[in-house]
Amino acid sequence: MDEQSLDVKIESRNVGMTPRWKTEIERRVAALQMGIIHITHARVTLTKNAHHKKGADNAEALVVITLPRKRTVTARKESKTFEEAIRAAFLAVDHELEKIEEKRVARSAKAAGKKSQKREALSVA
Repeated sequence: MDEQSLDVKIESRNVGMTPRWKTEIERRVAALQMGIIHITHARVTLTKNAHHKKGADNAEALVVITLPRKRTVTARKESKTFEEAIRAAFLAVDHELEKIEEKRVARSAKAAGKKSQKREALSVA
């Protein structure tokens, strides 16, 4: 996969972006890109919502991954720290990408099975 074809946008709202968070996000996006599924665009937004939340979970990470054919996978996770929110959001996205790949493999296997049955039926006849 060509790394130059992947467009990554990282932004923050109501909080300053630290180099550590940016490095962590870039590392996790690169890890997703190493997977089987081709990723065309990744957008990560970190938001601090202190005045809207009564609880301690006021760090939010939103990860939006765009796949070919305009399919998207989105995960929004809230936690006490941005590190935890980033980790949870990327784990959720990774899980969704695994499910998409499992479905693709199952469809391919099913199609291959139908082709072999068709060939057997033609060879018997």
